[in-house]
Amino acid sequence: MFRITRGRNCNKPTNKIPVLLMHGLLMSSDCWLDAGPEAGIAYLLSDLCYDLWVPNTRGNYYSKKHIKLNPEKDIDFWDFSPFEFGYYDLPAFINYILDHTRSSKINFVGHSQGCSSFAIMNSERPEYNSKIGVSVLMSPASRLTNMRSLFFRYLSNGYRVLMPFLHAIGIYEALPLGGLVQSTAAYICKEPLLADTVCRLALGVIDSLHPKSIELETMMLLVSHFPAGTSVKNMAYYGQSVNVDDFLHYDYGIIKNLQMYGSVQPPPYNLSAVNVPAVILQGRNDFLNSKADVEWFSSKIPNVLEFFYVVEPLWNHFDFTYSRLSSKLVLPKINQYLQKYS
Repeated sequence: MFRITRGRNCNKPTNKIPVLLMHGLLMSSDCWLDAGPEAGIAYLLSDLCYDLWVPNTRGNYYSKKHIKLNPEKDIDFWDFSPFEFGYYDLPAFINYILDHTRSSKINFVGHSQGCSSFAIMNSERPEYNSKIGVSVLMSPASRLTNMRSLFFRYLSNGYRVLMPFLHAIGIYEALPLGGLVQSTAAYICKEPLLADTVCRLALGVIDSLHPKSIELETMMLLVSHFPAGTSVKNMAYYGQSVNVDDFLHYDYGIIKNLQMYGSVQPPPYNLSAVNVPAVILQGRNDFLNSKADVEWFSSKIPNVLEFFYVVEPLWNHFDFTYSRLSSKLVLPKINQYLQKYS
């Protein structure tokens, strides 16, 4: 976890309530910087004098150490899905920040999987609701029933089906830094012409097209560390999520479900327990997290202050982290509520 204590353009005292900025699936803390000082959310928030803390989920290239396990050979290291992010990791980040700053609360800003981790934490460990002033949830992932990205549907379903085979041959990590996918993308996209054509099209296939929203320099930079890696099990969880009509715990199969949960099917997360004041930001052109599923999530949590659609009609999932337009289209709304709860 990184801390940015003061932005270069901050010219007043730092806000006393710390802000935790949590990235999404297959990303890292670097995603908040890739768009540069004029557009990267981490730059923009630190310039507004927030005490900014930027963690990394277990399994990406910043978070692959362990006091006992060796990620290169121990499957136990890779035995995680969003439940572990929400039950163990996010509370650990929050506890550390509160202890270090002597603050009574933090404010939370998250994207996609970062938001699902937040929802899991507050449903499974409701005592953490009182430790958060406000949550700003950008395209929060929960159920993914109506996902429009065929690419991600096939990819996640592939991991779900192939996970036993992959584990049998010793593959526990998915899409790591330095792996075939990331290395190939970095090689192709280092050329400006290819980055501006092939690489833009590739992001459009994964999500949706939003021409010129991402600067060429950002496009060339982001592939140097995206995808950032996760577990095969985590990818398999997303394969489960696109095939069910609820936000469920991990499905281990009938026998282990009975052992783990006392039921044949994995139980749903209790989203009614997530009572932190929440602001939801969503794009209308988001193919990785549909309008219908985000509105479903919004209807399940009890304390939604505002549901805000980004005014740009082509705003998609990747725009929240990489768009050159963030300072105009999303920062004012984030700042509005962070100021109110600081």
